[in-house]
Amino acid sequence: MGLRSMLRNLFGRSAGGRARATHAARTVVAAPPEPEIAPGYPARDWEEIPPYLPVDPAEHREAVIIATAVAAADRPETSFSVKRVSLANPEYRRVACIATALGAGALPESSFVVKHVYRQKSLEETHAA
Repeated sequence: MGLRSMLRNLFGRSAGGRARATHAARTVVAAPPEPEIAPGYPARDWEEIPPYLPVDPAEHREAVIIATAVAAADRPETSFSVKRVSLANPEYRRVACIATALGAGALPESSFVVKHVYRQKSLEETHAA
């Protein structure tokens, strides 16, 4: 194949090149697959449980005083800026403990990290009864 033939095929000047160009224009792109949290569990049916819950601003003062006192220890000249105060979510902790206990039953020498906890969305909340 010569250089001219190769360029003609690449740039579609021949009949075969035009056929390839029109075929490429007719190619239908498939829709992206629906996101899943696990195989067979579509993300639209599940909601993520946050590991920490926000604390009422009225309760910030005590938490900030205790946290800065512990962090400062014996250095009273230090200063701290607390940006956010959160409380551990009891539902998240309970599910994480149960899941790691079940996993440790099979592999007692293992360690586990829970990255996400999901709850199935209730249909009762979205439909009238």
